[in-house]
Amino acid sequence: MCIGRDFSSSGFLHSSLYMLLHNLICSHFQIRSASDAVLHIIATMHDYPTVGHLVIENSDYIIDSICRQLRSLELNPDVPNVLAAMLSYIGVGHSILPLLEEPMRAVSMELEILGRHQHPDLTIPFLKAMAEIVKASKQEANALLDQTKSYCEDVKSRKLNLEKRKEKFFDDSGSYSDESVGKGLSESGMQIYTNDVHMQIEWETMLFKMNDFRRFRQTVGSIAGSCLTAATPLLASANQAASLVALDIVDDVFLTVAKVEDAYKHEKEIKEAIEHVAHVCSFNSLKDALDVDADETTENRLLPAANKVWPFLVSCLRNKSPLAVRRCANTISNIVQICGGDFFTRRFHTDGKHLWSFLSTSPFQKRAPGSLEETHLKLPYRGGSASSGDSAAEISDLKVQAAVLNMLADLARNKHSASALEAVLKKVSGLVVGIACSGVVGLRDASINALAGLASIDPDLIWLLLADVYYSKKRETPGPPTTGEFLEISEILPPPLSSKGYLYLQYGGKSYGFDIDSTSVESVFRTLHTQIFSSQMYS
Repeated sequence: MCIGRDFSSSGFLHSSLYMLLHNLICSHFQIRSASDAVLHIIATMHDYPTVGHLVIENSDYIIDSICRQLRSLELNPDVPNVLAAMLSYIGVGHSILPLLEEPMRAVSMELEILGRHQHPDLTIPFLKAMAEIVKASKQEANALLDQTKSYCEDVKSRKLNLEKRKEKFFDDSGSYSDESVGKGLSESGMQIYTNDVHMQIEWETMLFKMNDFRRFRQTVGSIAGSCLTAATPLLASANQAASLVALDIVDDVFLTVAKVEDAYKHEKEIKEAIEHVAHVCSFNSLKDALDVDADETTENRLLPAANKVWPFLVSCLRNKSPLAVRRCANTISNIVQICGGDFFTRRFHTDGKHLWSFLSTSPFQKRAPGSLEETHLKLPYRGGSASSGDSAAEISDLKVQAAVLNMLADLARNKHSASALEAVLKKVSGLVVGIACSGVVGLRDASINALAGLASIDPDLIWLLLADVYYSKKRETPGPPTTGEFLEISEILPPPLSSKGYLYLQYGGKSYGFDIDSTSVESVFRTLHTQIFSSQMYS
């Protein structure tokens, strides 16, 4: 530090930055603290406001060092942690995103089957590094969408002003005669703007800026796609920690890709506006630039990504790890709401059984061993999950069921995703009604929330399933005779022939441990009547 700015000009800065960043992940507090202090001193000495700015200005050297270390992981097993520390601790990932493509390729290779086999202890560190890269991509995608949207509005405003100026010119010059009408708008525009060099340059500058947006959008989308490709197989991992980090990555990737596609739509609007101006004003150089830069590729990443990730989400559910299942249910909810329910209608009909199985058994009453699902044959080199005898704690099962119920509520309430449940609505409604009417108090709020959501799709179905139970139980409790003109609903609805004759059981199928509790039936029916059904009567 004594040599001042010569520290940088002599090459010491570039050679020491990676080492200082590496020491930020050291297990010894004194070393971490000393490295942090040195980084702040160097940043101040070189007039950088923060350590992040120091890293950004020298990011090419740091990334180059990381790429070299990634080529020899046996000697440098800490490099994924260094990458994660640089992105999370210093928070510069979004500023150096284009430079991350090369290390991203190396990280992706290490998360493939061969890489995981060669360096099994580095799988989670690499996933964490990838999670930081995806967070940076998401941040950049959000900023890019805002910038593109704002620029689109600006371009449209300029286009509108130009058209108003042209109309005003025609009004002032009296050009709207019968003779001038035949010339067409394009010819008139040529007379007005063809020689306006400054305006042509202005619109060409707009085109170049749009191209900058497009290139950066493609970079962000490419990095997000690479992260999804690498993390998707880990969703089905028997290692719960790896599965959870992979789920976080998938969540962020879909948010990123959705923003990227929205930015692409604004880019199309910008290009259409520029093409319109080039045609109307006969800007030949602008037309040539548009022709040279023609890009016919469309931004269509979202649904292919959903198609790719769905089987692995199902595998994650089948692993039955409570924490992973809860997180997976939330991820499925987010993905379906982003992509739209129509794409998932058939998938819920085919694979939904793995979700509904969590709602068919009470956490306080386990099925008999003979009724458990068939145990699948596992290859000898596969790490086996917990045996069927090692059941999860009751509270864990309760939280899993609450997570699935909340997922149903979120999907049903969102009109964009509600269609995903169309093919399984009766099945799901029957299961949820059975849970709501049972004595499992810990699921009452979640089941009422789910029923309220499902009622936004088909309130008549939910009312009928609940009323069938409510008035059947009410019939069992004799009341005073009615003298009114109309019969009671309990006298109109046919009573079930047995306890298995309720509509919710016919729709949802047999459940285990969710026996009807009269108090719960009364509470749920009255709550939903107040919140949902009474408003439906007068709407």
